[in-house]
Amino acid sequence: MSNFITTYTGMHLEPLNPDPDLIRIEDIAHALSLICRGNGHVKTFWSVGQHCICCAKEAWARGLSNRMALACLLHDASECYMSDIPRPFKQELSEYQMREDALLEMIYCKFLGSPLSDDERRQLKEIDDAMLWSDLENLLDEPQFGEIPEIYTDIDYTVRPFQNVEKEYLDLFYLYSGEEQPDPVYLEDIAAAFEGCMDEWSQFLNVRNGKIVTVPNEPGLTGMKEDEELWDEIEESDDYVRLPNQYELHEKRIMEDFTESCTRGNVASRLWRALNGRHSYRAFKDTIHETGMTQKYYDFRSLSFLRIAEDWCRENKVRYWRKT
Repeated sequence: MSNFITTYTGMHLEPLNPDPDLIRIEDIAHALSLICRGNGHVKTFWSVGQHCICCAKEAWARGLSNRMALACLLHDASECYMSDIPRPFKQELSEYQMREDALLEMIYCKFLGSPLSDDERRQLKEIDDAMLWSDLENLLDEPQFGEIPEIYTDIDYTVRPFQNVEKEYLDLFYLYSGEEQPDPVYLEDIAAAFEGCMDEWSQFLNVRNGKIVTVPNEPGLTGMKEDEELWDEIEESDDYVRLPNQYELHEKRIMEDFTESCTRGNVASRLWRALNGRHSYRAFKDTIHETGMTQKYYDFRSLSFLRIAEDWCRENKVRYWRKT
């Protein structure tokens, strides 16, 4: 058994011996958006990520600093690696608390530059307790007693797609940290590049700005200065990732999958003959045209490239979004 966990971005992090270089804000945002608050004992799904977002917004609404809002956003980040444990049980797990505190301290130092002061910890606990009060009242219908904490924000317990929560978490992180946020990489753009790839040309994704560039396979092949300069930039930068070419995409496999999906037996038979004969690509495209299946094939092809693009992004640790 390994001593590490594999994170969303493919890091191998050991929770008992964490390396700060392997802690990624993308992993924290993704995981917390999928972990349910209260061990799932809620009326509707409410993620730890949503709770952290509410705490950060509450800190901002109280006029606290960006640093304090960022601390609130990160205060449950250790659960990304160590999961969530209900408070009554956690109080009995001294070693767990010790390791969780050490990991959280590491996260604060990585993203805030230093541990929290005693006063910052007091402010954070006050906000966290106020959010807990609201959660118990609204998510469990469990009346709370004592003085009602003042909350400066409106909390919306609407169930949201985890991708939206993940994106908002990252947006707030970059807002409060002051770091430059990478432009989004859209899956549809990568799939469109797959559909348009050509012989003798290579395509590269710039993961910092989400743009896809096309260059001749060999620097200097076209004699154009712009192409040579772009090749120099690609070779000198870590921001570019090469997209697969048309041979690596195996379009014939997509044609075969489409043929298998055909419910009209005579059409499927003609398509199989085309694929197994000479000049199979041309024969296949002539056949889908003759049988009125052209649009259906290209719709199927587009969806296939979207799936391939998603697999490619995961394999290459590229964070992506969907336009729809």
